[in-house]
Amino acid sequence: MTDKKPPKRRVVRPAPLGTDPTPAPEPDRHSETENDERLKAEKPPHY
Repeated sequence: MTDKKPPKRRVVRPAPLGTDPTPAPEPDRHSETENDERLKAEKPPHY
């Protein structure tokens, strides 16, 4: 009996040429509570 794990099946591929391995984070697009009032005002038709 061996304790070897089976090989992983996920393929690891190199990144395409010219890509940045550490991209800059995206800028904030909206605040956390931007849509709260709109979502609270919208009611489904069965209400």
